[in-house]
Amino acid sequence: MNNLYASSPDVTSIRYKTAPQDGKIKIFILGHKDFSIDSMARMVEDKGNNYMVSCVEPGDACMAKLVATEPDVLMIQKEVLKEPLERTIHGILGEYPNIRILVFGKDMDSDYLYRLVRAGVHGYINERMTGEHIERALASILEGNNWIERHIMERFIKTQQELDDVLETQFYEKISQLCDNLTKRETEILCEVMKGLAIKQIAEEVHLSHQGVKMHLAKLFKKFRVSNRNQLILAAFDEISPVEDLSMLLRNGLQKKLHASG
Repeated sequence: MNNLYASSPDVTSIRYKTAPQDGKIKIFILGHKDFSIDSMARMVEDKGNNYMVSCVEPGDACMAKLVATEPDVLMIQKEVLKEPLERTIHGILGEYPNIRILVFGKDMDSDYLYRLVRAGVHGYINERMTGEHIERALASILEGNNWIERHIMERFIKTQQELDDVLETQFYEKISQLCDNLTKRETEILCEVMKGLAIKQIAEEVHLSHQGVKMHLAKLFKKFRVSNRNQLILAAFDEISPVEDLSMLLRNGLQKKLHASG
């Protein structure tokens, strides 16, 4: 978070309208005091009677101003975002998960815009966009959508397709490695366990006695270092997952969510 506020220790209010009222959409503009910031604030105000705009320069006390304002939208000038910008964006969203972020500025090439959106920014406004674009961008992100140009979205789609292909290949490679360490019977038993079947049902499916199923299960437990079928399922997922210790990550994520909501 410190990367965002390293420019100046001072907080200068450039423009702040009346105190928040019911139904007002609060927009917090963070940037260096210059003509472009004042112009941006004026355009936002002109495009929405329901907008209440607060403009502040970056500085050590900027966070206090942000907390006091409790904005719906945070508009950040590109020049304020220090590298790595991903860390800054993640820090903001980590503390304020419901805030919507728009970045604005000049000379933002496709690679930079892609990084912004990938980091979690909900949209951006570049020098080619007009007041009408700003109005539509704000309306879009406030409705829960993103404001992204088509060529950036197409890049995400292409990247996602490539990622899906890579993940699918990795999964099949890991499944193949997993099966190499199992006998044919153990693989059959594991398949049925993954379906959630009881020992009696597994025995019927693979044409073995109950004792035969239990014997192969015992071997599977030993190979996966577990003591029951539920643990076996989780261990199998961990073995083929491209993410290390997937089941532990899931448990930690669920516990974190419970603590946050409690």
